Amino acid sequence: MLLTIVSSSSRASAAPPAAQKETARRLMDEGKERTRNGEKERALEAYQKAHDLMKVPTTGMTLVKAHLALGHLVEARDVALEVARMPRERSEPAIFDRARKDAKEIEASLKPRIPTVRIVVKGGPATHVTVDEIDVAPLLLGEPVAMNPGKHAIVARNADNVEKRAEVDLAERDAKEVELGLPAANPVLLATVPPPARVVPEAPRGPERTPAANLLVFGGFGLAVAGLAVGGVTGALTLSAAGSVKAQCANGICDPTVKNDLESASSLATISTIGFAAAGVGAVCGVVGLLLPKTKAESALHSTSQRRAVWVGPGSVGMRGSF
Repeated sequence: MLLTIVSSSSRASAAPPAAQKETARRLMDEGKERTRNGEKERALEAYQKAHDLMKVPTTGMTLVKAHLALGHLVEARDVALEVARMPRERSEPAIFDRARKDAKEIEASLKPRIPTVRIVVKGGPATHVTVDEIDVAPLLLGEPVAMNPGKHAIVARNADNVEKRAEVDLAERDAKEVELGLPAANPVLLATVPPPARVVPEAPRGPERTPAANLLVFGGFGLAVAGLAVGGVTGALTLSAAGSVKAQCANGICDPTVKNDLESASSLATISTIGFAAAGVGAVCGVVGLLLPKTKAESALHSTSQRRAVWVGPGSVGMRGSF
């Protein structure tokens, strides 16, 4: 008893409310009236709303017949399959079972009657294909697409928004192919690479002296100037001292009182000689620095041009080169 009560409550809760049933009845009456008046499209709308409200085999079969009256074989078979698969209720009226059987028979008879069209796009690829302004999935291109009998407009469009149109007139059981040729897509323009900017070589700079050469030039000529200054000053002082002593000497014999002056003149003469000698050495070093190669030794070794070098050693100076 408990199971019976639960199942009855379940069916009662699943049944549409009375207001919904009444609305569906009125829609069914409206559909019949419009069918009698030849308003097939308006009748189909009324039957569709009634079936959406009730979802029972009888409203489904009425909708199937409305589609068939308009030549909608694809939609009629789809609804017939829906009705045939509706689950059977324990307390349903016998007319529901009769509607399911009719739906199965109609579905089986409609399947071979539905025409198909194979859409083939050649040339460039299509980015958008429509049949009667309804999109066709890319996976269906090249496959038989079910359509209702009658005229259909097929449009294919590529990425450049160039489209090709075709019309096909289908009768029941037709299997046709429609070919649409699209132009090839524009080739991708390669980015223009500007030519490399012309590099203007810098004016060659004169070769630079090595640190050793700079030391010889500046140090040598500096020593020469200092030596000349010292030698000149001390030489002048020596001549002055020698003049004063000479007046007190006769025949190589000098007054003993000028002994210190003689020694001082002799020392100045020695310093003057050293100064002039240093000036000479400095001048030689400066000249040697000027003659030393101004590039690195590695560059000189790898160069194919003429090379020359000056070397200075303990107690010797020389030049060597290749030509």
